[in-house]
Amino acid sequence: MDEIFKNGVKEIRTKICSGETTSVEVVKACYKRIAQVEPKVKAFLKLNEEQALKHAALSDDKIKSGAKYGFLEGVPIGIKDNIMIKGESMTSASKYLENYISPYDAAVIEKLKKVGAVFIGRTNMDEFAMGGSTETSAYQKTANPWDITKIPGGSSGGSAAAVSAGMVPFALGSDTGGSIRQPAGFTGIVGYKPSYGLISRYGVCALASSFDQIGSFSRTVKDTALLVSVISGKDYRDPVCEPIESADYTHDLDNPDTLKNLKIGIPKELGNYKNDPEIMKAFNDAVAKLKLDGAEIIEISAPSYKYVPALYKVIMCAEVSANIATFDGIRYGYRSPNGVSLNDEYSKSRAESLGYEVKKRILFGTYVLGAQNYHRCYHQAQRVRTLLINDLNAAFLQCDFIFSPATLQMPVKFGGELPEECDIFLIAANLGGFPGITVPCAFSPDGMPIGVHFMGRRFSDLKLFQAAHAFERIAGFDSYKYPLCADK
Repeated sequence: MDEIFKNGVKEIRTKICSGETTSVEVVKACYKRIAQVEPKVKAFLKLNEEQALKHAALSDDKIKSGAKYGFLEGVPIGIKDNIMIKGESMTSASKYLENYISPYDAAVIEKLKKVGAVFIGRTNMDEFAMGGSTETSAYQKTANPWDITKIPGGSSGGSAAAVSAGMVPFALGSDTGGSIRQPAGFTGIVGYKPSYGLISRYGVCALASSFDQIGSFSRTVKDTALLVSVISGKDYRDPVCEPIESADYTHDLDNPDTLKNLKIGIPKELGNYKNDPEIMKAFNDAVAKLKLDGAEIIEISAPSYKYVPALYKVIMCAEVSANIATFDGIRYGYRSPNGVSLNDEYSKSRAESLGYEVKKRILFGTYVLGAQNYHRCYHQAQRVRTLLINDLNAAFLQCDFIFSPATLQMPVKFGGELPEECDIFLIAANLGGFPGITVPCAFSPDGMPIGVHFMGRRFSDLKLFQAAHAFERIAGFDSYKYPLCADK
């Protein structure tokens, strides 16, 4: 492991800008690490080594010449393969988009280009972000760097594995139902989903539009806050993006008294679900540390938590059905050579290029949106969703943040299944539009990382970073401990 990766993003950027190292050296170190571990981890679908080194060299020239340079000048980053980069392929890990070339940059990519970030490659994911294990990718299965026989989580498992294994210092992902925070918990890194509307989704392949958000993976909360300071802010092209100016989300992160002024809520419903004893032991230890550092721990209750799995399944699949309807094989993407009529062309193009999980969700979503089922299923689910949001908002009147395990079960081996309530406390944040962040806190006896999750009221993202960073400081977890996946 190159020593450069024992530094945070800000330190890497400082070393590059001061001349202590160069962007080219940092980028080469990334690809060296990728060469070591990628054959076993399989985090990337595509690597852009030649182009990345050219961009790195341009950053170095800019710095040497004294020209104005960006906030992340020369710093490498991984990009999930459902985010558009102009002129590059974007497959969303599906055969349907195998030959699709992005005609424009996503909003977050525009912002990263402006500040000089270097794109290392496109990370693997579940096909069209449908899955929780990165096993539904049409191209390869990504492994958990801490145990390559186990899943890294999903759908953003490639980005999580790339950061966890030390291939890149941070990466972008998308979160629809815990798709960033669950794999972050499984791989021992920080995963963040913003408040709904804080970061533009323009240029991102949609899954379920009322859930989707772009977020990040990093080794520390501070690195995540740095990245969010760059990619957040208003964008008229995303109709749900709030007209909020970009802000400094690193503000007051190092205040030693942060926890002394906070009320942390523990869901009473946590005891209603099957959970791994090692996770609960680590969680209870984390609660004790928060209390010892001055936080007030209170029990809160949101009875509607029990509806979360059903709500997510019904509403998400309905929105999947509507969004994937544009994939007809006519305007872009895979077109079947076997169609004999227009309807046959539609049918065969989708049947031949989409995976089982995608088809299953389209079919169920179409069912719940049918005329006979709409009011009984979809409309009723939206009413109960409002009930859940009201429950959670009432809980936030009693506490600043809701604190829970990141997941209720440890990652399973390939082919295994996680219970649907495993991510229940993560999915609630997507249903309500609340921000959430997963922070690693401990290791299990067999060496697998365990994470905890903070959820705050909408647009409390700055305070969320402050609380998560304060916990990170007292958790005792070594953020720069890397898995030895290259040596196994």
